[in-house]
Amino acid sequence: MLDISDSELALLLAKVSGSERDSELGFFSKPFRLKFKEKELIIKKYFPVRDDKTVNYIIRNHDSYVGELMSLGIRIPETVIKAVQSKRKHQIIIIQEAFKKEEMLRYLMERSSENEMLGLCRLIFDETLKFRNNRKNTAEIGFHPTLRNYALHNGSLWYFDTFPPMLMNQRELNRIIIRMSPFGRLIKNLIPPGFIDIVSDEYFSFIKMFKGIVGSCCRLRSEYAGSILSFSMEYIRSAECDQEEKQKIIEILQSPPRLPGIWTFFRKLSGNTGKPNI
Repeated sequence: MLDISDSELALLLAKVSGSERDSELGFFSKPFRLKFKEKELIIKKYFPVRDDKTVNYIIRNHDSYVGELMSLGIRIPETVIKAVQSKRKHQIIIIQEAFKKEEMLRYLMERSSENEMLGLCRLIFDETLKFRNNRKNTAEIGFHPTLRNYALHNGSLWYFDTFPPMLMNQRELNRIIIRMSPFGRLIKNLIPPGFIDIVSDEYFSFIKMFKGIVGSCCRLRSEYAGSILSFSMEYIRSAECDQEEKQKIIEILQSPPRLPGIWTFFRKLSGNTGKPNI
C-alpha cells in the first residue's frame, strides 16, 4: 500500500527539486522518478492554480475515477493524489509506484519485431474494447488508451495516466483541460471549451480511441504501417462492437490516421519538447 504523509510528501518534493525529469512526454505534468522507502516512485507535479474549488473537485473526482476504471478491469498502479499550497496557489501532486523504463509500452513498441509489435497492438486493442464494453454511462466517463499511458508488467498492461480524471462529461472535462493546462489563464479567454472537443472526442468515442491507437502505432513504426492497418481491420471485424462502429473504423483505416493539428499546437504552446508518437 502506497501511504504518503504530508511530512513525507515535503521530503519527496525537496528531493524532486534537484532531480531531472523522467519524461518529456507529459502535457500537463512534470514527472520525476526517485526512490523512497525502497520503492521506486513517479512524482507528477501539475501546474499550480489559485482556484482551490477546482483543485478539490479534481482530487475527489480522481479517486472516484481510479476506482471506476479498476471496476471495469483496468489495472492501475498504487496511486496517491495530494495538493500542496504555496503563495496562495494550489498544486496537485500525483505519486505512483513506478514501472521500469523497459516496461513502458511505447519503449517496447519502438524496439519490437513486427510480430511482437502486432501482439502489443492486440493487448491495447483488447484493453480499449474492455473499457468500451464495460463502461456504464458512456457520456459520463472518458479514457485515453494511448501507447505512452501504458506499461507491460508481468505480461499484463497497466494504465498509469490518471490526470485529468475523466469521471465527468466532455464539457466539464474540456473546462478542466483548459484550466489545468500550462497556459490555461492565457488561453481560457481565447479558446471556447467546445473547441477542445477536437482533442477530447478521443476520450469518449470508441471509434476515435481506436483510430488514435492505430495512428500512434503507424507513426511510431512507419515501416510496418501496412501490417498494422491490416491487423487492425482484421481485429475490429471480429470485435464485440456494433456494425456501424466497425464500418466507420474500417473506412478510417484505409490509410494511416494522422495526429490532430491542435494536439501538436498545444504541445508547442506548452513548451513541451518531448516527441509524441509522430
